[in-house]
Amino acid sequence: MIEALLRSQLMADMSPEQRRDLSPRFEVRPFTMGQTLIADGAGGRALLEILAGTAEVYVKEDDHRYRVAQLGPGGIAGEAAFFSGESRSADVVGSSEGIVAVLPWPAYVTLSQQDSSAAEALERTVLSHLCGRVLETNARLQALLAARKTSGIKGVVQSLLGLRDSAPVVDHG
Repeated sequence: MIEALLRSQLMADMSPEQRRDLSPRFEVRPFTMGQTLIADGAGGRALLEILAGTAEVYVKEDDHRYRVAQLGPGGIAGEAAFFSGESRSADVVGSSEGIVAVLPWPAYVTLSQQDSSAAEALERTVLSHLCGRVLETNARLQALLAARKTSGIKGVVQSLLGLRDSAPVVDHG
């Protein structure tokens, strides 16, 4: 599994030396379908990358739980709490059997105190990942708002799926 980690999304843009410095600091663990990998509201500072299998990300609002993402190989989770030290903001639950690589906070701290370029490379990769998620979320929200203004729920669904309606719009006003 270390080979999978070395070829992973998290280390894709790192030099061989950076990968060698970082990879032994990860703990590689199996997970099962239904197993909670991260619990909303929990403490703990560990960064996770899915190496094999899938996991679902859920957020809670009142008594409702919403699936907001599915992570496959290369999917990163726990990055906000990892760097901020805040409580976890979502549940991450295995949706199949799989393998996850876990970087504990103390291992990262040790690496960064050694002035290793691997720590900086990890930070850049995670920041790039977060920026991509923010841009993707922003694009979805813009599409939803635009479709809602012009054509209601049908337009929202078509916009999200990238479909165009060939039927003419009739103005009943």
